[in-house]
Amino acid sequence: MSKTNSPITNLLSGANLIYLGLLPALATFSILYTYGHAAPMLLFLGGTVAVAVYLAFLITYTPPPRSTGWALIQLLDGPVWAAFSVYTSNGNWLGFAIDGFLVDGTAIWIAILVLALRSPLPTRQQRLASVAFMIVAICATVWLVWPHYKNSLSNYWVSQCLLLAGTSEGLFVRVKVLKKDEVQTPTDAGAAYIVALLLVWVGSLILGNVMHEFQTR
Repeated sequence: MSKTNSPITNLLSGANLIYLGLLPALATFSILYTYGHAAPMLLFLGGTVAVAVYLAFLITYTPPPRSTGWALIQLLDGPVWAAFSVYTSNGNWLGFAIDGFLVDGTAIWIAILVLALRSPLPTRQQRLASVAFMIVAICATVWLVWPHYKNSLSNYWVSQCLLLAGTSEGLFVRVKVLKKDEVQTPTDAGAAYIVALLLVWVGSLILGNVMHEFQTR
């Protein structure tokens, strides 16, 4: 017999999904506002597809936790790693958003890569295409956050180690979930989640770029 989660567990689980879904938008705004970007249109075209895949993975491969304690850990582990990274590198809240995405976002990209390599479906060619896409997405993420790394992280090895540890921990948890095949059935709410947060990401890209151009005049 399945056990119904408590309201607080469901609340924490929902908060975690919203936090993870907002990370690409927060990180993109922070980077563009602080550093700008040499090719914002290219970022828009590639980022729209990448963020849509990221959000679809979240809503499909993030099973609801079975206890309040585990739900709290899932919600706080990424932000805690990012907070320690910001503290050790003397960063600010904009850096927190970027570091948070480096921890959870990178773990999710690599988890999608692992899923594509392990899954027998759909076809070999489509799996290879998924692997190639994830490699491109990871490279694009590195390209996007490189100014942040160069200016805020390159001289702080403790912060870099914390981000690496957080990413490794997040990847381990997600790959463990994948082993259990806990796939969520697509719903209208899931589709609305993807569309709404994708629009938020597009808005963050536009706003960050506009604000950067305004402040550099």
